[in-house]
Amino acid sequence: MLTTRKKDEPAAGAQGVNLIGEGTRIEGDMVAAGDVRIDGYLKGDLTTAARLVVGPNGVVEGQVSCIFAEIIGQVKGDLQASETLTLRSTARIHGNLQIGRLIVESGAVFSGSCSMSGQVKAIQPPQEIKTRGENAQTA
Repeated sequence: MLTTRKKDEPAAGAQGVNLIGEGTRIEGDMVAAGDVRIDGYLKGDLTTAARLVVGPNGVVEGQVSCIFAEIIGQVKGDLQASETLTLRSTARIHGNLQIGRLIVESGAVFSGSCSMSGQVKAIQPPQEIKTRGENAQTA
């Protein structure tokens, strides 16, 4: 079963959840319109227009593209998540990340580069500070 969704994450669509179960090995590219959960082994590129969960025993070797991703197992290849990537404590990623947001639990391992596409807030200049009996100063 997928983990609990946050309120800004979409529910599984009419396509439901596509599951590669533990003990299953697939070689080849996979394209899905709905959520995907990998508890087995996938060697090939994976594209989903929804959420990806790689379970604790799941392994993906290939390029990954999705909206949301939660990694508990292993990914060997570049990963693109247009929204949030969550790395649980047992996650192992060897590849480059291009993501909107990143959540990392202590113990997760990541080897590669990370590019985040979120908005960067402009740094504001210091505000003037008035102290007792003195003229305005800048901090």
